[in-house]
Amino acid sequence: MNKIFTLLLLFVASANVLAADAPSAEMLAGCAACHGAAGEGNQALGAPPLAGQDAAYLARQLHNFKAGRRGYAEQDQAGQQMRAFANGLSEEGIASLAAYFAGLPAVSLPAAGFAVSPTGAALYQTTCAYCHGEQAQGYPQMQAPNLRLLGGWYIDQQLTSYRHGWRGAQAHADIQGMWMRSIATHINDADEQQAVVGFIESLGR
Repeated sequence: MNKIFTLLLLFVASANVLAADAPSAEMLAGCAACHGAAGEGNQALGAPPLAGQDAAYLARQLHNFKAGRRGYAEQDQAGQQMRAFANGLSEEGIASLAAYFAGLPAVSLPAAGFAVSPTGAALYQTTCAYCHGEQAQGYPQMQAPNLRLLGGWYIDQQLTSYRHGWRGAQAHADIQGMWMRSIATHINDADEQQAVVGFIESLGR
């Protein structure tokens, strides 16, 4: 029963995002300052690509920033900046921004920064594929983003944040964030993490 109720809530949230009005020029300018006008992201600013990502997922992350479920750790400077930005958004603003960036065409990612190895493929299949798909395409019904749209640098950064509790800590995060932190702790060291990221990068090209 609880699973059915959760799915209904996700469906309603997705419908609200899809029906959103266009965001204001001021809101778009605020996003573009870090994420780029085309939603291409900016590694120097710690801002991931947004273009083409699932709208409901983007909306949930903005809600998480606004509620302090993300950006709570001082080590997560980009997250703290996003939290400050999200605090000024209304429910309608969040829905409109999520729908806008989801509707943009995905951008070409920069050259891969991590090597591809059989170890990475095996680790991905055992730790990530259940939620994100065998091809890292994401599953909107599970609120799991498309990892192929994200740069390897960002995935590496977020896995580190999860492992240290800077994201996904039980005292702050939503259930999906806590799940991700649990999964990230199964990656034993930096070499394994880089191998997983390298495999994901290879799927996005």
